Amino acid sequence: MTTTADRSLDRKQFPRVAAFLDAYAEGPGQNDDSVAFDLRHTIDRAAVTTAPFEVATIDEFLPPELYNAVLDEWHTYDIKPVNLPGSKYVGSRQGTRLMNWTRDEPGTSTATWGKLADVLRSASFTSALFTRFAPTVEANLSHPDVADAATAGFMMWANQDHGADEALGAHIDGLHKLLTIVLYLDLQGPTTPDSNRLWGTTLYDIEPDSLKTVDFSPNAAHRPAGVVEFRPNRAFVMPNSSNALHGVAGGQEGVTRRSLMWGYWFFGDR
Repeated sequence: MTTTADRSLDRKQFPRVAAFLDAYAEGPGQNDDSVAFDLRHTIDRAAVTTAPFEVATIDEFLPPELYNAVLDEWHTYDIKPVNLPGSKYVGSRQGTRLMNWTRDEPGTSTATWGKLADVLRSASFTSALFTRFAPTVEANLSHPDVADAATAGFMMWANQDHGADEALGAHIDGLHKLLTIVLYLDLQGPTTPDSNRLWGTTLYDIEPDSLKTVDFSPNAAHRPAGVVEFRPNRAFVMPNSSNALHGVAGGQEGVTRRSLMWGYWFFGDR
């Protein structure tokens, strides 16, 4: 049986993805020989849906001991309200950027999250991941907004959504962010049977290029086309596109959602 780890990218069919992975191997993926463990096998368990746009879920993403260690170290994070310059609306999200691996700011940490980030930014894991979602990523990289892409990057955040206010407004990520993974950690507080839906990720059906990227609006302003429900230790995987409108409704007094989020970037050459 062929596994994700055994597959290689068809570089002729997906030349833009190949160019990204080449740049990535010279940047964030330089650590490939030093990672402590391998998560490529999880990609084989991805449950993929294509409507209204391609997303996937991977349940039981982390081994139990690593998942618990991430939760145990949460108290060390400097959680603050999220502020995105130039965005008119974000929501009530709080968080902190744990790693920003770019050409000018290589990241490293001996904490549990740092060891995990090393695995997730490794060239081997990233290559397997992008090979799995190559058609969507290739299409995104053909968009004029990403024509200047030249420098690969990796970022990771710890996020915390809480309370009766909306958690994260509906938005499309900037197209230079090629792929996002959100690892749902836990829900705390007085949850209800509806909590997994409310604190999951809601997907909306729109035409490509019909909305600006990184332009937030209330979730209630859009008609849901699907929801990726919250489950502890579930990875929500989203290769980006110009119609990938998504958000987190939240909105339950006393309930807190914790998650890790990381993204793979192909920055413009400025």
